[in-house]
Amino acid sequence: MLWQPGEWIVILGIAFGALVVSTPLKLLRKCFSVLFGCFKRVHVSQDAYVELLAMMYQLFALARKNGLLALEPHLTEPEKSDIISKYPAVFRNKAAMELLVETFRLVVDGSVQPEDIEPLMDSSIETYESEGHMPVNVLRAVADGLPGLGIVGAVLGIIVTMAHMGDANPESVGIHVANALVGTLLGVFFAYGVLFPMVTTIAQHEAEQTKYLVVIKTAMSSYVSGASPSVAIEFARRSIFSFDRPAAAVVEKACKGAR
Repeated sequence: MLWQPGEWIVILGIAFGALVVSTPLKLLRKCFSVLFGCFKRVHVSQDAYVELLAMMYQLFALARKNGLLALEPHLTEPEKSDIISKYPAVFRNKAAMELLVETFRLVVDGSVQPEDIEPLMDSSIETYESEGHMPVNVLRAVADGLPGLGIVGAVLGIIVTMAHMGDANPESVGIHVANALVGTLLGVFFAYGVLFPMVTTIAQHEAEQTKYLVVIKTAMSSYVSGASPSVAIEFARRSIFSFDRPAAAVVEKACKGAR
């Protein structure tokens, strides 16, 4: 009874058409990318934060010991850096590496004042966050419209039912009414049982990634403001969500091992 191709085509077809018509091509590609990859994306774990903090500690310690120019080889070719390459969880994170390397380069070049580092990184993070919200907002709008599209499918089924009111077999009327109600069921199911959970997953991933970037910003801004490497790392550790925050002893052990 639930396999009613007409209802499926009406609901999913209109939803897909509305998505295509209302969304620019570059954003549409992003929507499909995050939608199909939402369950493949890895959540940011405590181990990932430990790797990040240990790597940043090692870079800070190197700059403090040998000067900022000692960081230049690591920033020019991060994939060949004997420091960065040791931390694959950080290196594979494109947004984090971009924020980290570009900010470090400005510090090494001396082209930005220490007090301007935090606003500069805030601007980058805000742009990343806004960009991440765009596909979420589009997909959430589609999910909001699916129950209404289910009603459209149901009304279409009722129209078909009315055309069979004169049939000799009264059982056919009940069958057509049941078919029409499948449209309402599908609209609500795809909205609250499929698309909304996927959108929530995507939004959670984006929130975790944004916090990952905020941790980088906290460490960088603390260090360039004059904090020691260990103090800058502690500032960054305390900015992590409590359920992802590694213990101070774990971070200290990782930093000592890196040193």
